Amino acid sequence: MVNRKNRNVASEIDKLNDKETLEVLDYISELLSTRRPKSKDLQPNDDLIVSLSDAYENKRARQVFEWERVRRQNTQRAA
Repeated sequence: MVNRKNRNVASEIDKLNDKETLEVLDYISELLSTRRPKSKDLQPNDDLIVSLSDAYENKRARQVFEWERVRRQNTQRAA
């Protein structure tokens, strides 16, 4: 297993003076603002995928899956 140093960030920040604390907070804020958006925010714009997801057969398959899920929940409650 990888050796890791266990650091308590709060105790380290408590050791800093006010100016240093503000600099650390500014640095963290800048890092967070330059982050890339997460992949779940990015939607694929592939026309083929969109058309397949809107196809009648796929809509029916999703509906059947939902019906089966509800049916299983009802049978589990009844047991």
